[in-house]
Amino acid sequence: MENDDQELLNSIKTLLNIKDDIQDELLSILIEDSKNRLIGYIGQDSLQTIEYPTDLDWITRELTIRRFNRIGDEGKTSSSENDMSASWIENDILDYSVYLDKFRKKNSGKGIARFY
Repeated sequence: MENDDQELLNSIKTLLNIKDDIQDELLSILIEDSKNRLIGYIGQDSLQTIEYPTDLDWITRELTIRRFNRIGDEGKTSSSENDMSASWIENDILDYSVYLDKFRKKNSGKGIARFY
């Protein structure tokens, strides 16, 4: 694991109040998935490979925590137990589109036409 990924993992564990390393593998997978989803979003208009910008670590952290908290409730849009209920949107990335669109615009191909 790279040093940046370890720092990200540690900050997520702190926010989730996890003091052991039992769930490190799961959290690492969720971090990697979140990074890939962000790269996919900001690079969808680009013809070149996009590198993950570490400026997005805060979004990666939030996406990872959301995914972690939904384990066991995948595919659901809402869940309730006793008097507690929770609901989720289908695409978490849309919550951050206002921040991500500047990266997307920066990486888009200028002057390139695509014909389908």
